[in-house]
Amino acid sequence: MINTRLLVCLSTFAYALLIFSYPPSFYNDDSLFFVNGILNFSVLDFSPHFPGYPTLVILGKFINLFLDDAKNSLFILTASCAILLPAILYLYVKKLKDENSAFIVFILSISSVYLLNISLSMLSESVGLFFLFLSLYTLEIKKYKISGVLLAFSFFARPSYIVLFLAEFIYLALFKKEVLKSVFVSFLATSLLFLVFIFASHGMLYIYEAKRFITGHFSIWGIGQNTQKNWFMHFFNFVNIPFIFLFFCFYKYEKNFTLLYMMFCAYFVWLINAQNPDNLRHFIPLVLFANIFLSSVLVRKKVILTIIFCFNIFVVHSYKEKISPIDQIIRYIKDENKIVISNRSIEILKNGLKNRVFDNYYTHTAQYYRQNQKSYLITTRKPKTKPYKIFYGRFLGEHTFYLVN
Repeated sequence: MINTRLLVCLSTFAYALLIFSYPPSFYNDDSLFFVNGILNFSVLDFSPHFPGYPTLVILGKFINLFLDDAKNSLFILTASCAILLPAILYLYVKKLKDENSAFIVFILSISSVYLLNISLSMLSESVGLFFLFLSLYTLEIKKYKISGVLLAFSFFARPSYIVLFLAEFIYLALFKKEVLKSVFVSFLATSLLFLVFIFASHGMLYIYEAKRFITGHFSIWGIGQNTQKNWFMHFFNFVNIPFIFLFFCFYKYEKNFTLLYMMFCAYFVWLINAQNPDNLRHFIPLVLFANIFLSSVLVRKKVILTIIFCFNIFVVHSYKEKISPIDQIIRYIKDENKIVISNRSIEILKNGLKNRVFDNYYTHTAQYYRQNQKSYLITTRKPKTKPYKIFYGRFLGEHTFYLVN
């Protein structure tokens, strides 16, 4: 009989070696803001932006005590959570259902190109998902107070997963009333500690920034008003071919998966209506839930599972770059006298270049400078005229950048 625990440990170690063969590299300005937050926590100064992500900041500060390198500290934190996530899923599904299903979930998750995304992006998704599924696991082993604490860690790492937490509390209220109080009280108590940490630094200014940021998110930048993409384009991406087997799940309801069904549906509605399709990483919670659902279909179909695993590995290894496109561009630009105009990663460019940098969002200003000074134009939209240089991403969801001299 295959020792699945040993395979999980060895595979996790091998995946860790792969991820840590990459150097820390900024995905976008948000990853830079997290680094700034580790050094000097200030939501008002976008270090990081609202809501502050105190879980990341506190854990990042702790790691940085030993490294004295905030960028590496953030990378170690976010990458480690992503690396361990498939193993946590294994433990959770093993307790929820059985060992064979758990190992299938592990195989699907650790080979997924989506895991590569949250392993390298240095953002909050990996930390939020790690604590979420660790919380669900402790719930299954009846460590209810610990589950509530971990749920708070997840919430303050990734507050945009709020619908997942609401779905869990509704589930507990409906099906496990005797558990609800223990989980909720420990969740609330831990949340208050995080809020004390935030308000000790910001006071009531945090509330004013919250109003400003939330209004801006839902009216200006947060739900994809300026993007040419939509979520259905992501759903029908060829890398999602294995998920066609989800249709068979409709014929096999798993009572043990009731909470996961509720979370999946709640997050699907939230994703479509309140998340920016320009950022593929918002899609990843659905992928992990789907992997769990697929375990019921693939548990006796080893040939199909092997094909999916090989397909996933092929997709992962189709990405060759080791650093992000914006860091590639920073290394490429040599002429410090030219101005730089970009539609993304403005703060990273300002931080990494000596050139003057302008945001292409302010179109009239950008056009004026481009017409009157020598410039580099950086864009994620393919230019209509040549020549231009292409800089590819490290994983699915990392934009291809174009540089026009």
